[in-house]
Amino acid sequence: MFKGKNSSAFHANFQLFTILLLVVGVVCSKFLMSLGLLFGGFGFLLERDFKNYWQQLKSNRLFWLLVAFYLLHFVGLIWSKNLDYGLNDIRVKFSLFAIALIVCTRPPFTKSQLTIFYLIFVLALFTTSLVNLTCYQFFQDKINYIDIRDLSLFGSHIRFGILIALGVLANYFLWNLQPKMRWFWLISSLWLVFYTYYSQVLSGVISIAVVVLVLLIWELYQRRKWIIIIGTLLLLVVLNIGLVVYLSKPINQKSAFQEDYVSLKQEWNKRAKIPYDSLDLRKQGLKFTLERYLISKNLQVGGDGVAKLSTSDIQNIEKGYADINETKSGIMARLYGLRYQIHHSRNPSGHSLLERLEYWKTALAIIKENPIIGVGTGDVNDLFLSKYKQTNSPLTEERRLRTHNTYLTETVSFGLFGLLFFITWILYFLYQQVKFQQLAGVVFMLVAIVTFLIEDTLETQMGVTFFALFYTVFSRGIENEKCRM
Repeated sequence: MFKGKNSSAFHANFQLFTILLLVVGVVCSKFLMSLGLLFGGFGFLLERDFKNYWQQLKSNRLFWLLVAFYLLHFVGLIWSKNLDYGLNDIRVKFSLFAIALIVCTRPPFTKSQLTIFYLIFVLALFTTSLVNLTCYQFFQDKINYIDIRDLSLFGSHIRFGILIALGVLANYFLWNLQPKMRWFWLISSLWLVFYTYYSQVLSGVISIAVVVLVLLIWELYQRRKWIIIIGTLLLLVVLNIGLVVYLSKPINQKSAFQEDYVSLKQEWNKRAKIPYDSLDLRKQGLKFTLERYLISKNLQVGGDGVAKLSTSDIQNIEKGYADINETKSGIMARLYGLRYQIHHSRNPSGHSLLERLEYWKTALAIIKENPIIGVGTGDVNDLFLSKYKQTNSPLTEERRLRTHNTYLTETVSFGLFGLLFFITWILYFLYQQVKFQQLAGVVFMLVAIVTFLIEDTLETQMGVTFFALFYTVFSRGIENEKCRM
């Protein structure tokens, strides 16, 4: 069909198209993500240039380390009892191998290809975040929102928050690659930072802080502004101390009025759709949510207090907001919620921080019993459910999940051996990025390393695809001085 240069150009463009489908799919569409994998496999077989494929792969150590990580999951089936679960986990992680073949069998991106990659990624993030915020602000009655975590309409709000941070990174490089459009890249970055602040996704805030801090220090380092670098780091220390002090302050949970629970129940049932003795939409006891909410507004815990609530207050309580401060936009509302969790830890269900602490405690108990090679690929979920039951965990049945910590997940699955391999792998990636003088790859992995602490990134199809795509794009040096350290 194509010969010579025409054939090479066609396959290069087809591969770029495939990668663009994947990057848009990771942002907002599982369908496009699956379509990208399908087209990528088709293009791989259509070109059939296996000799050149091998030439591209044989010297790419990062490709082989990724393949080794994937194959480890097959090995982990040997000491697993639940083979069905293990095989499903391998199926989910197949994107690691598939994307590695699609990307790594072709030469690294040229300057124009990298520019298009960043451009489409930023446009997808900008458009999706704009749609999310518009719908949340103006169409709450038509869309069944429970809280701010439902802001992300097209996928996990946590994953989207991490992608937003990488969008700021992409804007930074587009600033250098397309200087005539600098005003747009600046506006785009400011918008993405605002969206992160508004969305209250803590992992997103942490990710964007990592990106901004590394880029700031890099720019200052290039200009030899050592005093400003030291000042920036000291300011970071002060901010962290301030955060610890803020979170350590207890929250008043006592009413200044005489409590009247009889009239409280009667008045609430008159005004609300969800009965007093039921659960709110976050599966918390509504009566406890109501009491906290009234105290936060300095109202009586009784019928008179409920009578003074507005219609929006009633809806907030039904949605599970237990404090008026939590209904506000911005990261301070999220920090206020975390502060409450720290000082009122009786029931972790419905509270993300307390739930994670329970997950981590359970994971460590499993690791203690299986320290060397772990429980295998297939038995992780079964062991968690068994341990929750054995320890009589306070978590409700639907909240008894896995670790939400990639390091602990790998240790539970493959023991200390698996953890050592995993850490060595990601540190070697960082070493290679420094060797390639590739700032984008360094920042990407630093974001991944930090968010691995609070997320099971490699346990979902979307998370695996996101990680594999950026990992493989940066797995070789990109020949462009504007993208190098």
